[in-house]
Amino acid sequence: MKKRLLTVLVTGTVLSLGALAPSVNAQDFDSQIETVNSSIANINEKKSAVNSTIDTLAKELSDVQTKIDTTQAKKAEVQEQIETLKAEIAKLEKVIAERNTRLEEQARSVQTNGARSYLDFLLNAESLSDAVSRIGVVMDLMSANRELMQQQAEDKKQVESKEEAQQEKLAEQEAAEKELASLQTELNDTFSKNKVLLANLSQEELAEIAKRDGIVAEKEAFQKRLAEEKAKADAEAARIAEESRQALAAQATQATQTVATATAYQAPAASTTSESTTSTSTSSSNATPAATTQTSSYTYTTGGGFPAVDPSFRASLNGGYFGQCTYYVFNRMAQVGTPIGHSMMGNANEWPSYARSYGYSVSRTPAAGTAMVFQSGIGGSHPTYGHVAFVESVNADGSVYISEMNFVGLNVISYRTIPASVAAQCEYIHF
Repeated sequence: MKKRLLTVLVTGTVLSLGALAPSVNAQDFDSQIETVNSSIANINEKKSAVNSTIDTLAKELSDVQTKIDTTQAKKAEVQEQIETLKAEIAKLEKVIAERNTRLEEQARSVQTNGARSYLDFLLNAESLSDAVSRIGVVMDLMSANRELMQQQAEDKKQVESKEEAQQEKLAEQEAAEKELASLQTELNDTFSKNKVLLANLSQEELAEIAKRDGIVAEKEAFQKRLAEEKAKADAEAARIAEESRQALAAQATQATQTVATATAYQAPAASTTSESTTSTSTSSSNATPAATTQTSSYTYTTGGGFPAVDPSFRASLNGGYFGQCTYYVFNRMAQVGTPIGHSMMGNANEWPSYARSYGYSVSRTPAAGTAMVFQSGIGGSHPTYGHVAFVESVNADGSVYISEMNFVGLNVISYRTIPASVAAQCEYIHF
């Protein structure tokens, strides 16, 4: 009867343990994580495309600015020429005014004396030769008047031509300025829209990362819960096995079995003790590596011995925006002899992922000459874009002395010491 009851007890317990099997498994979480990772990869592809567009627009804006500068220089030159033309025109107008005065005087003389004065002049000749000479004088006078009138007309035409050329040049420069200004406005608008798009994509990426972190946390909680349930089930099984052993031992005693038989039933207990001893020995042997792991420490470098910061230095390859922290680190890395070989590094908080994809070493160990990456909100960094600085030296207490840009202001280089507690939260890229 007891044996029957024991069988029922064991069977019921096994069935109850089977009921603990969850409706989901780790593969379900892995599938969700893979889906989110695919979404993050897709977002990163879009970000790469947008960053490429931004780089192109930045170059176009730079080219347009160069053209604007050239146009303004030409305009200044044309304006100078215009001033010269105005001076020439003033002179011509003065000459024309003087000629008009002379012509008016001659006209008044003709009106006063009339044609008779010319005839009297000829008739009063003392001789034939004197008459011929006087005829020549009259002809010369009339010819001079004709030439004067012709020169007057040519001078007026010249003035009008120069004025027209002046107006054309001025119109050309104004049209060029207007066109370039319109193009610059359009490019700036497109540039701003792409920056907003990039920021939105970064927010989407952060949301997906948070989603993935949530799934990972759920998976870990599920695995922990499963382990706890398994431990409970194992404990229950051990309890039942012990009850079974005790029941069998009682049955053996009641059946007046031999000592040998009773000893046979005690053998599993000895085996169990042996296994326990072995397990304890194993645990003891595993303690040494654990202690070794816990005693790991950093090797600190007191200083990198780098050249002083040169604010005018510009890296031949610079993927950061002017005056920003990324722009400075590109320059500083190149200045100390370890230039960054890829212009596409994203925002500061994206540098570690880009660096890993390019094959650079990324660690949590501070070292002089590395790029120190502050994730969003750490150490006073930007809550969206993070921050990056150059490690000048590392102190024995784990604090880090850095140089940086755009922490106190745009295009401003500054220095500070980061405490070890904050430095431990940052990542370090070895270019």
